[in-house]
Amino acid sequence: MTAAFAWRRWWPGWWFGAGFLWVWLFVTLHWHPLTPQRSGKDWQVQGRIADFPVRRAGGWRFDFQVMDADAPVPRRLRLSWYGGPPVHAGEIWRLTVRLKSPRGFHNPGGFDYERWLFAHGIGATGYVRRSDGNRLLEPPRGIDALRGRLAAAIARSLDDSSLSGLVRALALGARDGISPGQWQVLRRTGTAHLVAISGLHIGLVAGLLLWTGRRLWLRFGTWRIDAGTAGAASALLGAVGYAALAGFSLPTQRALIMLAVSLAAWVWRRHASPWQGYSLALIGVCLRDPLAPLGSGFWLSFTAVAWILFVVANRLGPARRWVETLKVQAMLWLGMTPLMIYGFHQIGWTAPLANLVAIPLVGFVVVPLILTGCLAWWLWPDAAQALWHWAEGVLGGVWVWLAWLAQWSAGAWPLPAPTLTGVVLASVGLGLLAAPRGLPGRWLGALLLIPLLSPPVERPPPGQLWLTLLDVGQGLAVVAETTRHVLVYDTGPRFSDRFDAGSDIIAPFLDGRGRRHVDLVVVSHADGDHRGGLAGLLRRFPSPVVTSDPDALGLPAAECRAGRSWRWDGVEFELLWPLSGISGSGNDRSCVLKITAAGGASVLLPGDLEAGGEAALVARYGSRLAARVLVAPHHGSRTSSTSAFLDAVRPALILVAAGHGNRFGFPHPEVVARYRQRGRILTTADSGAIQVRLGRTVQVRPWRLENRRLWSPLP
Repeated sequence: MTAAFAWRRWWPGWWFGAGFLWVWLFVTLHWHPLTPQRSGKDWQVQGRIADFPVRRAGGWRFDFQVMDADAPVPRRLRLSWYGGPPVHAGEIWRLTVRLKSPRGFHNPGGFDYERWLFAHGIGATGYVRRSDGNRLLEPPRGIDALRGRLAAAIARSLDDSSLSGLVRALALGARDGISPGQWQVLRRTGTAHLVAISGLHIGLVAGLLLWTGRRLWLRFGTWRIDAGTAGAASALLGAVGYAALAGFSLPTQRALIMLAVSLAAWVWRRHASPWQGYSLALIGVCLRDPLAPLGSGFWLSFTAVAWILFVVANRLGPARRWVETLKVQAMLWLGMTPLMIYGFHQIGWTAPLANLVAIPLVGFVVVPLILTGCLAWWLWPDAAQALWHWAEGVLGGVWVWLAWLAQWSAGAWPLPAPTLTGVVLASVGLGLLAAPRGLPGRWLGALLLIPLLSPPVERPPPGQLWLTLLDVGQGLAVVAETTRHVLVYDTGPRFSDRFDAGSDIIAPFLDGRGRRHVDLVVVSHADGDHRGGLAGLLRRFPSPVVTSDPDALGLPAAECRAGRSWRWDGVEFELLWPLSGISGSGNDRSCVLKITAAGGASVLLPGDLEAGGEAALVARYGSRLAARVLVAPHHGSRTSSTSAFLDAVRPALILVAAGHGNRFGFPHPEVVARYRQRGRILTTADSGAIQVRLGRTVQVRPWRLENRRLWSPLP
């Protein structure tokens, strides 16, 4: 009796302990990242291509499930194969690969790629080496072969359509055919969830099959099994089949668990409240994958369901169905607003309008046509092609609506990144506002929205300069902030047509800081690792540009010339280089910028200046180059950072922008030795983004070192 009483009294602690133990066991058994000793070496592995490979410029990218290897390597790898042959999901290959430990960029407000790899169990990334030993051992079999043939059939049928990739995504979860422009439309209109096969699609398919199964069983079935059980069985089997076509991705697994719980309660006629089914589904998902809460999809999906249960269930009036639909969309948009602001730093008013049209047409017309075409493809390929073309036609009409909404620049309102406390308070406040009318004090919920909509935003006081050297790999991107102004010095590289430093690193950082505009972009010179993200940044933050060679930039820009200076909020900015009419290499003609805070502390930004340019700069300015902080010239290459230049600058802090394990070996050991003789050295490869606050004192914050996580690799 005493033991039972103790269990009841302390059951929350017991459950918490059991959950902690399960997560620890799961991570211990499933997470085996590549050790630093094996990084950068070649290994021979044998395994299966785990999902649809993604076509990239010059090759393929795919996840690889290792079955055998000549050394202990992680069980799951993310590989690129440059110049390789076409590969397909389910194929078994023997490959020679060069691997490295999982690593991503580390920036405030940026996407945490390392967390994403950890949540998906990917213990190493790398690429396939050229080798005679690379060979296909087995073609795809079973569901993988079926998915591959269906994807090829849809691609052939809709070869001339720009929406072919969207149709394949809705049928098979293969999103590699969706263009960057289409992704932008989906994100701006809040409809990206439509092409991620998850709860919405699984639920629509299951609901349709449940209704159809019951009707058919009532007409043709036997009395030994009731129609409800038959309908539930058909719904579950159909949902499992659809999830199999989608490759049993994590969103479909979550949806299947929730569906199975709901159908079991319905078949067994248990008087379970919707919240009990919701809780069982939540527990089942976390038991199946305890790392699921690391993904934004987990919180978005479960929050959406919880909000619908709270606001909509048993509270819809006898109004017309279209009025009820409008109410659901408006309430769902309102309830998801805190998470959307927290994750994307913006709120879009076009999302309810977009989803009001897109969800019913895609869910009740497009998806059934696509899946019926997949079933018909077995016996009647011509009918399948017709169905896919009809689905593409309806989807084209939906797309016209979404593209029109996405053109509205005011459709998304940017907001500063809120705190987690602000998100929780806002969620409670919205719950109060949406509570039944009889609850007193509902209006107090509006007060709880203030921390979300007007979060505290730090700004440099007048005279101070806040400088952030962003982690963009092998490239350079610096953001200089004063009280009311922002300057961006270089915009990092462009990695692919889907990812560049401007739109995916610098812009999210500025959004998180609550900045609405950029006053000036200085591109030191036209090398790709310094200007690759310019176009992406200007799409989000249109602003004037200056550079040393405007003709080479390919965009409207003014010429950078020594002698120009200005003052923002008590902070002095001065361009020191290049001189008018000077010749030489592109590196030695880099724009050199010096910024001096009111307290006298300054920073020197020399771009890719090399020894010749450094000598000319020292000869012209001498001791005027002195600066407390120096961003290393040319990433710390051996051809730069001469002793004479460093003696003139006399830096106490040297910041090096260099990619981790870069092929150039930056910063060079000889240069590092010279740096250490003069001051402290920090590199983005080890520290991630480096934030420096200059005033009467200098404060330094290495972002990676101050925000270590379980999945963060050692420097």
